[in-house]
Order: sequence, then structure tokens, then C-alpha cells
Amino acid sequence: MLRHILLPVLFSLACAGLAGLGLWQLSRAEAKRDRYETFQARREAPAIDVDAIDRSSPAELYHWRNVKLDGHYRDVHLLLDNRVRGNRAGYEVLTPFVTAGGLTVLVNRGWIPLPGSRTDIPNVTVANDPFSVRGYAGPPPVVGIDLGAGGAAPEWLAPQIIRVQRIDFDSLPALLDGVPWPAIVYLAGGAPGALDAEWPLPGDGSARHTAYAVQWFTMAAVLAAIGLWNWHRSRRSHV
Repeated sequence: MLRHILLPVLFSLACAGLAGLGLWQLSRAEAKRDRYETFQARREAPAIDVDAIDRSSPAELYHWRNVKLDGHYRDVHLLLDNRVRGNRAGYEVLTPFVTAGGLTVLVNRGWIPLPGSRTDIPNVTVANDPFSVRGYAGPPPVVGIDLGAGGAAPEWLAPQIIRVQRIDFDSLPALLDGVPWPAIVYLAGGAPGALDAEWPLPGDGSARHTAYAVQWFTMAAVLAAIGLWNWHRSRRSHV
């Protein structure tokens, strides 16, 4: 008797759990769609002058916004290590830019291939004439492996060229001799100082979670069918 009560309860709990996982994946898909809509709206908005930004507001509010900077580059350059494009190892070059309003902004000028060996120093100089440049604001580049504080120690290849493993805003003031705006400006291709500035942009990403939801719901349906079949067979055997 206990078996006839316990098995339906276990099947019901398992089906509810699988359906709950499906609903959770659907909620994640909805969150991804909402985030992508926000991204698109910001990308389509008119460019904003960085000097007009409220510096007391979180920089994240301006992520993916097109921005304009008037000012000049400084002669110090960060080489973000282990950046691969087209199966070639290289660096992303980030150079501080001082705006007309006195704000220091770290500009990602793009990618360069590794110049022969890691001991070779690439030529990443850029004129410090007054420029007007455009790009979009965003978070620091994502790195594949976080080696911790020891593995991420900066390396001075030259007095003005520093190789780094990640962009850490907490350590940037010591490297740049000043506090930068806590966002990266990804330079538009063709802008003064631009290198290989082809930037992959985020996608929607919701389809994967929808597919997972379908899998969980399918498993719940199959398990429910098995449970009903067993229940029906059990009832027939007791008739």
C-alpha cells in the first residue's frame, strides 16, 4: 500500500522539479532579452560627449553608449596580454586619453599581433596632438584566466609600455599616475590612434536558455507519461 502512495508522490515531485527548471530557464531567457534590448537602445542612442557625463553616476549606466572625446592621448600604453585574433597571439593596446575637461579615459585602441617574441617591444606610439575621437563605452575586456594578484603583476617593457594580464581599475591609478573614468572606451575603426578595432558585440543569448527550457519540459512530460502509465497499469492489475 505504501508503495502505491509513495511512487506517485515521487513522480509528482520529480515532474514538478523538472518543470521548475524549465521555468527558471525561461526566466533567464527573458532576462537576456531584456538586457539585449537595453544594449540595442543604448547603441542606437546619439553619441554623448564624455565631458558632459555626470561623473558621480555609475559608469555602468553608460556602457554600450556611443561617446565622443575631445582631447589628447598620453604617452603611456597598456598591452593587454593573450588576446588572440585569427589564431594569432597579440595584445590589445589601451592608452589613456585626457579630455578637454580634464577627465582621463582609458581608450582601447584595438589589437596588434605579437611582434616576433614576447621580449620584443611593439611600436604603439600615437601623436599627442588634440584629437576628436569616437567609440563606445563598456566594461573592461574579459580575460580567460584570472591568475590572481601574483600572476597579474604588471610588467614594464619600457618606461611608457606596460604589459598587463587584465584591466583592474583599482590598480590603474598607480600605473597611470591618475584616476581614470571607470569605463573603457572602445575606439571606432578609423579614429585617430585606432589599430585593429573590430569589436565583437554581445548577442541576444536567449535562444540557448529557451532550448534548455524545452529539454526540461520534455523530460518532465516523459516522466509524467511514465508515471501515468505505471499508475494505470497498477490500477488494472488490481481490478
